[in-house]
Amino acid sequence: MRRAIRAIAFLFFLAVFGVSLWKVIDIQRAYETGENTYSDLQQFVQIPETLPDSPDTSPSPMNPLHDRPEFFYDDDTPWPNVDFDALREINPDIVGWIYIEGTDVNYPVVQGEDNKYYLNHLVDGKWNSSGSIFLDAECTDVFTDWHSIIYGHHMLNDSMFSALMDYKQQEFYDAHPVALYVTPERRAKIVLFSAYVAKPTESAWQREFGLREFDRWLEEIGGKSLFVPKYTPNSNDQIVTLSTCSYEFDGARFVVHGFLLDYTQVVGAQTP
Repeated sequence: MRRAIRAIAFLFFLAVFGVSLWKVIDIQRAYETGENTYSDLQQFVQIPETLPDSPDTSPSPMNPLHDRPEFFYDDDTPWPNVDFDALREINPDIVGWIYIEGTDVNYPVVQGEDNKYYLNHLVDGKWNSSGSIFLDAECTDVFTDWHSIIYGHHMLNDSMFSALMDYKQQEFYDAHPVALYVTPERRAKIVLFSAYVAKPTESAWQREFGLREFDRWLEEIGGKSLFVPKYTPNSNDQIVTLSTCSYEFDGARFVVHGFLLDYTQVVGAQTP
């Protein structure tokens, strides 16, 4: 009888081990597939090592930075040069490209009909737990909405938006204070000013505001930051939030807020 019990227990634990091993292999395969898919897309983007001769950035009514004199300097920003025509042949849902210099954040941004599909589908439409970097389905356009939200997973292989977690450290922020966002028509810096762990019930994802409410919201989210920012937004700014999952508690999220500076005319990109 005891032998039978031991045999059953052995088979049970063997089955559990087999299932666990299969899950680990399956996760690794998903990671590998996701990495390969996004690695293949790098052929459609070039990051220059240096910028050509800097354009004239003297203040003028046509210059979108005229009210931010601290940004008038010879800018060596490595703007991604993206072949959106080729990317949209792969997926017409691609609306932009996000890049944070010195990190692994270098991805196309898609926008679906809802905020569920791209949680577990790659940019080529294949099911995968890595998902995609995607713009909130309710956003009209990053360059027109008061508050735009871009989501991405915090993957354990450090892909997607995992690098955002490093904004818990002042030293990391000091070295990476901006993200770059590029579309077929426009180029912008997302100047980061706040990062923190948030509950899903917090206001980090709020998108509708009155003017006074917007000012209070900016003060609220800025006051939660884990780093001290170099620059802060005002009520005329458009806000872009980068949002990912976190693991401090059940349902935890990590958000990084920035305000948008449109460099389209400064760098000579085509305007709509």
